[in-house]
Amino acid sequence: MRHHQTLSIFPSLCALSLALAGCAQATQENTGTSTANATVRESATVCFAGRSLGDDPYASGGNSDLANLCTSLPHLIRDVDGWDADYPFFRWNADLDHALDVIVSALDTDGDGSVTSNDEDRDLNVIGYSWGGFDARDVIAAMQWDDRFSDDRRGVARFFALDPYQTVLLAFPRRAMQVPANVQTLYEFRHTVAPDDDCSRVVPYLVGPFTGREPECTGDTVCNDYDYSAADATAGVDHCGVPAAATHAIQEIVSGREPDDLPPVSTYETY
Repeated sequence: MRHHQTLSIFPSLCALSLALAGCAQATQENTGTSTANATVRESATVCFAGRSLGDDPYASGGNSDLANLCTSLPHLIRDVDGWDADYPFFRWNADLDHALDVIVSALDTDGDGSVTSNDEDRDLNVIGYSWGGFDARDVIAAMQWDDRFSDDRRGVARFFALDPYQTVLLAFPRRAMQVPANVQTLYEFRHTVAPDDDCSRVVPYLVGPFTGREPECTGDTVCNDYDYSAADATAGVDHCGVPAAATHAIQEIVSGREPDDLPPVSTYETY
């Protein structure tokens, strides 16, 4: 079933390695009319970066802008002693089980090894860009079943998916991104029509361009799908440009304010 949202107007794979990037019916209609909480709550943020060439994530466009965004948000959860300790995000090839361990440790404020009502209650923001959009999705999904979370603390307040793109069997892009039901609100920022100079046009007619995958949401999630390609003013935003383009809007949303620079909404599937 496809729904059209009623909200009014409001990438990092440019390296050659991207050529190898591996990569029901809803119970109610989700109108996507919520953009920010009426009351600002304390929050924490964790980020997942796009695929890169080699060990340096900043060698691929978009990841530097993602880093700037993530470090501007409150209570950033970082891999202090792990493989990604040098970065404000988990890289595309991170051990996602370890990433979940880090999230649990950050949210477990009473030190008992679990995240329950006894811990400080913070909204969790999860941000994933490109390949990291699917990594973020997988970590969020794992929270639903992890015994270290009590039932009332499995939720993710905001999932910001920035041009999520991932492939399987080396070259075949995933068709869509299924959003776990424990996400309270999805904000997907993507481009659907690649400009001629899109950074992800790796091998013409063979690899790229990489455009954000369509979200699929349940009736339990407020699903906001924003498309830069749908407006003339932002039609030039390419895969690598999505993190920078979305930064101000995300900062406003996390701060509890209504952004004034949201691109047009798109339709989305339910499952």
